[in-house]
Amino acid sequence: MNNSHITRSALTSISIGVFILMTFTYAVQAATSSQWVRVADHAAFSERDSADGAVFLGGIWISNAYRVEGAVRDLWNSSDGVTWTKALDNTPYDPYAEMAVFQNKLWAVKGSVWNSTDGVKWTQVCNKTPFGPRGFGKLVVFQDKLWRLDFGYGIWCSCDGVNWTRVLAKAPYGQRTASAVTVYAGKLWLCGGSSTTRCSPLEEHYTNIATYNDVWCSSDGANWTRVIEHAPWLPRMWVLACEYAGKLWIIGGFSNRETKNFADCWTTTDGMKWEEFKFEAMWSPRHQPTIYIFKDSLWLVGGDMWPPMMTNDVWKLTIPDGGKLK
Repeated sequence: MNNSHITRSALTSISIGVFILMTFTYAVQAATSSQWVRVADHAAFSERDSADGAVFLGGIWISNAYRVEGAVRDLWNSSDGVTWTKALDNTPYDPYAEMAVFQNKLWAVKGSVWNSTDGVKWTQVCNKTPFGPRGFGKLVVFQDKLWRLDFGYGIWCSCDGVNWTRVLAKAPYGQRTASAVTVYAGKLWLCGGSSTTRCSPLEEHYTNIATYNDVWCSSDGANWTRVIEHAPWLPRMWVLACEYAGKLWIIGGFSNRETKNFADCWTTTDGMKWEEFKFEAMWSPRHQPTIYIFKDSLWLVGGDMWPPMMTNDVWKLTIPDGGKLK
């Protein structure tokens, strides 16, 4: 009886162990087997880069992009990334306005501030911002406010889009532009980018520009900490960042050192330790695409493949198991 009991207990333990191992193996395989899927070869809008976008009213929106012949002033939306509807042919807000969803409205901020409840009818709430229309900025929602990182010219925030407060005049990372900026784990993050600095040896493409692979964060927008000076990913500009599957991501970008684009994704939970998330299926190397977190997936739209060759394809990555990256 004892031997039989021991045998049955041992078999039960082994069965449970095998089940746990199989479950763990499946979870790891499910996470690592996630692939980018091309949802559309060519969206209805023109090829573009540097477009801004937002998730609003149950869809993804894209607007105000760059093309070689000049600024694109239209606004489109889609509920599936395949079928796109043009909301406006000529947007009233500034070219290259940065967009965010705030207080249940879609906002466009640059030299002026506009908002909309439907994406079609727009209201100007501020005719002249204190930071003006210059350069590459980044608009995010943080601590129930609109925040605008005016690279090199300070950090601003607003509770209403009308009254803006300069939280910081000069950030410790310097007059940085084309950086990846996002909100993650209750902090503002800035990764990489460029500045008008001649470094030694000179970088190959724009010789008066230096690019970086450092990472900075701030819990209040005023005090910034350099988390790491040299991340394992190569220095880059025109790079994107987002929070997805419980991690901070950086995506793509342009190497000014080697005159080439990147087709890579790196993730971290603390800004110091980074891991490249590799895929068998992948979008082509590019900079300045538009990215979204929509329907539990990470979306990538358009961008620029160097030399200048815009694209309007649409890609989607879905991490299984509730959206947590293993």
